[in-house]
Amino acid sequence: MMWVEILSRQRDVASRFRIDGPEARIGRGYDNDVVVDDPYVAAQHLRIFRDETGQLVAEDMGSVNGTFLDGGNSRLARIMIDGSNPIRIGRTYLRIREFSHAVGGERIVRPERRRLPIALTMALGVAILGILVLDIWLGQTVEARASSYVTPLLTVAVILLGWVMIWALMSRIFSGRSRFVGNLMIALAGAVAFALYADVARVAAFAWTLSGVITYQYVAAWLILGVMCFLHLREVGRARLWLKAVLVTALVATAIGVQTLERSEAFSDSGRQVATWQLMPPSLRAVSFHDQSAFFGEIADLRAGLDRDRGQPRPDVAGQ
Repeated sequence: MMWVEILSRQRDVASRFRIDGPEARIGRGYDNDVVVDDPYVAAQHLRIFRDETGQLVAEDMGSVNGTFLDGGNSRLARIMIDGSNPIRIGRTYLRIREFSHAVGGERIVRPERRRLPIALTMALGVAILGILVLDIWLGQTVEARASSYVTPLLTVAVILLGWVMIWALMSRIFSGRSRFVGNLMIALAGAVAFALYADVARVAAFAWTLSGVITYQYVAAWLILGVMCFLHLREVGRARLWLKAVLVTALVATAIGVQTLERSEAFSDSGRQVATWQLMPPSLRAVSFHDQSAFFGEIADLRAGLDRDRGQPRPDVAGQ
């Protein structure tokens, strides 16, 4: 007796078939012991039997697309079955095991902590709401109106909700569960991280004249977005996390490089913008101010230099 398991893309068991006979035939045809609904699988694709030593063997029956070990690229006519490594036929993954295959020990059931993720999600939602309201209030230069608060908050809420819905749909398609709370927590955490960085960067640029934290704010934004995408992909599926990390890193690095090139070309054409767009109280200034007399002294030196330049004889352009 043996068991034939059909695996999902995450290598989880999607279905399991018990074979009581000495061998099993697998394929797309209805005369097989295990029928695989895969157009890339042959009608008679695979035969599972025992050799003279009693070892289970998978034998390809002359299929066009071949039989492979999971992760391998070499077609194999025969595969010695060990019960652990999946076999790929077409786009379907199989695992064959003996009836006496040893299973792992029983796991201890731990109570699900559903309140903690919900509480963290609510805390992150309140945090981003508070940061946005504070930023709007600090940036007010006219009489406060309800639309000044409602419109930006609704815009951010719609963007975050749409972002979460896309990732929840992908999780539903590829893993069978939407994991809405987890994806929402990731999106809110990313929004809080970016909002905090933006506020701290503005204060630092004003207090210590650190213009770089504002100039390269897009780098922090791309890094935060990259971390968010990786965490979302982990919610979609835990398989091949290293590959997902490499892809996200490559995309983020490419985006940062392209935007850096565009900004450098823009700065060379129109100059670098160093003015701050939000007024801040002078008490936040951490470095000492220039004395009034020093300022006017620099103006006087500049005027004297201009006067000297005006006094220089002009070259005779027409006579050259």
